[in-house]
Amino acid sequence: MLKVFGHSMPVKMLLLGMAEILAIALVLDWLLSAGVQPSLISADLRGEFVQTSVIFAGIAVLSMFAMGLYDSTTISDYRGTATKTLVALLLIVPANLAAIWVFHDALYASDNSRAWWIIKAPAVWMAVILFTRFVCNHALRTAAFKRRVFVLGEGTKASSIRGWVSQGLNHYFEVVGYYEPAHAPTDAAAGSWVEEVKALKASEIVVAVDDRRGLPVDELLAARMNGLAVIDYQTFCERETGRLDLEALQPSWLIFSSGFTQGAISAAVKRAFDIIVASAMLILTLPLMLITAVLIKAESEGPIFYRQERVGLNGRSFNVLKFRSMRVDAEKAGVQWARANDNRVTRVGAFIRKVRIDELPQLLNVLKDDMSFIGPRPERPFFVEQLTQAIPFYRERHSVKPGITGWAQVNYPYGASLEDARNKLSYDLYYVKNRSLFLDLIILISTVRVILLQEGAR
Repeated sequence: MLKVFGHSMPVKMLLLGMAEILAIALVLDWLLSAGVQPSLISADLRGEFVQTSVIFAGIAVLSMFAMGLYDSTTISDYRGTATKTLVALLLIVPANLAAIWVFHDALYASDNSRAWWIIKAPAVWMAVILFTRFVCNHALRTAAFKRRVFVLGEGTKASSIRGWVSQGLNHYFEVVGYYEPAHAPTDAAAGSWVEEVKALKASEIVVAVDDRRGLPVDELLAARMNGLAVIDYQTFCERETGRLDLEALQPSWLIFSSGFTQGAISAAVKRAFDIIVASAMLILTLPLMLITAVLIKAESEGPIFYRQERVGLNGRSFNVLKFRSMRVDAEKAGVQWARANDNRVTRVGAFIRKVRIDELPQLLNVLKDDMSFIGPRPERPFFVEQLTQAIPFYRERHSVKPGITGWAQVNYPYGASLEDARNKLSYDLYYVKNRSLFLDLIILISTVRVILLQEGAR
């Protein structure tokens, strides 16, 4: 894993993306050049070919990233890969048309035509990724491309790691051995597990003990001095899963771990990002919002917009603004969780919920500084009070402004229960700990996948 502004990025996926950009660009450049007599290719034309090929390759890979095609779970899921590839193609075709318009001089200097970029360029992209994905999928299945991890511990933490392995979620590591200190002999041979670690050629020891009393400190120190990486369970979980394990989370770990840093410059950059993105989205979606308002008014009586009290930064309340998607009397029986196939939702409401149009008025909340574009989902005070009492560390999610989209929203389906709230909090706390402009951009791009594939919509 490569740490980028606190966020762990799989090196293998980064290398795959770079390899695909290079391969697509090289093939396109070769095909462009093949259509022109060598004597007619000037230095300027050569530069146009290279520039056009690289831009198309970059847009193609960015579209694939937006669809989650650089997620290791997707690579091993052939059906999911096929679906997301088709949706990525729908994003790439408009980019093709834009490339024709911007770089028409390079394209029309040869026998290449519009059909070349509309048909042949996506065909080249498809051929390249079919090959690279086939190679990558087989490579990731081999132990040679995984970190060799030795787990020190027993109990719930070690069982969690065993569970990841049994479910096939250990995409970037292989557990080569386990050692349980509580069941170890008390004589001098107890330190022999360090020799076992060396014999197994492990590169990392994960300390996954539930109780650190009796931890073999001397052996761990010796292993560390011999160049082995030693990492605690929570940090390992954070790195491998992109979330924090709430069951194992201790206040001391939150206090002493890295992250949670947010200075004046970072806050100013975050606010500028919010204003730019929210303003651009507001302008681009204004026609869609006007049509939505007309449809809501035509279907049922009542207001177009729905204002509801939510909990924001530092526990302060504000009124969130959304398009009304339910009947006016939706809560005559009291406050309720949203449900699948909720009969309180209108026909127009069901559609705008699926494609997230109902969230668009929250752009005004972002401009008012009640919300950020990226952040934990704002909840109602009634639910916040319940969840704070039931889930440890729930109030810590309010140390940042809530957002229209967020790390939990792009990694976990829509949740409307206590268990869902607990799981989403594990992602929210990861975001609170590692928030940065880089992570915000990743979430923003990933939100395209959530909207287009209607992941978790209700």
